[in-house]
Amino acid sequence: MPAISGPVGSLLADRFLIGGLIGTGGMASVYRATDTALGRTVAIKLFRADGGASEPERQSGEIALLASLNHFALVTLFDAGTTTVEGVPRTFIVMELVDGPDLRTRINDGPVSSVDAAAMGADLAEALHYVHERGIIHRDVKPANVLLAPSDFPARSMHAKLADFGIARLLDETRLTATGSLLGTASYLSPEQALGAAIGAPTDVYSLGLVLLECLTGLRAYPGTAVESAMARLQRQPEIPSDLGRDWSEVLAAMTARDAADRPTAAEASLLLRALATDTAHQNASQNASQNANATGPTLLMPALTPAPTLLLAAADAAPTEILKADAATSTSTSTSTVLPIKPRRPASRRVPVLLATGVALIALAIAALVILNPAANTVVPPSYPAVDGTLGTHLHELQESVNP
Repeated sequence: MPAISGPVGSLLADRFLIGGLIGTGGMASVYRATDTALGRTVAIKLFRADGGASEPERQSGEIALLASLNHFALVTLFDAGTTTVEGVPRTFIVMELVDGPDLRTRINDGPVSSVDAAAMGADLAEALHYVHERGIIHRDVKPANVLLAPSDFPARSMHAKLADFGIARLLDETRLTATGSLLGTASYLSPEQALGAAIGAPTDVYSLGLVLLECLTGLRAYPGTAVESAMARLQRQPEIPSDLGRDWSEVLAAMTARDAADRPTAAEASLLLRALATDTAHQNASQNASQNANATGPTLLMPALTPAPTLLLAAADAAPTEILKADAATSTSTSTSTVLPIKPRRPASRRVPVLLATGVALIALAIAALVILNPAANTVVPPSYPAVDGTLGTHLHELQESVNP
């Protein structure tokens, strides 16, 4: 590898253009860089050159571990190698760039919401289960090692990714550090770490419990110097505020149990936290709905509006256009009226015979009624006969009387 004069602005391994400094830790510094071969932005972790005798072993161990891991809640390793910086060999790894703050920065702005903390904790616990199943423990779960990627999903504001396996070790491998020394950050050590005893997967669960407790309260459970913090956890359990609710209290108390055998596994912790996130989201949705209902007042039922009747023109000789105008005026007067269909009228030329027939029928009916109601009209006037004298006249008169009604 060619020698370079300094990290920033240099081309690392003839491929990675080093940009600005992202952060510095005890073992390495992290820079933003550009992969000139693929045209993507990455993060370069450049290890210190002044480490002790165990540093090369520890660095190669991190590279091998990261290269074997692939999980959505873990930082992905792209590449690794060694180059010369200012005449000194330096080991570096190339990782995905998480374009967001770490959890330490987020907590400095105030406590994290309950639903975000539960969702984030479930993701991190699932990632720990993934590495534990492969015989790996992280040993340094802390807010600074949790990177927060922005989320486009409406129900999630961020996605958490666990970083920095620089001091992780295999469960069945010889310890990389001297007997009795501590690896990890004092505020998040498990009791077994503080005692220098053998550690296992429950150590990561304990540290994650302290991280989540700090997310919710904004305060470290065991502040102070390394010695004060380590001794405090051997004397008392972390204080879990009652206002966090019974569910949170039970989950955090189980994760931070002093005896490692009493803690849930990472998989069990993930399921508990996932259920807690779902329940909290539902409760928040119900509370918001209730608050909105109280803010706007009860829903008022409007009285049913009686539709205005449609006015029908009674004039027999009204033109069709006049009827339409009358209906239009009625519709304008009330928007809720129901317009009934009007039967089309016959043309005027067809109405005249109908009216004549109707008149004749009425006259006939009137005459019949008059005849029925006036019996005198039915009286038949008898015929008159000329007067005849004598016997013949007498016989004619008798005949006339016999035929009269």
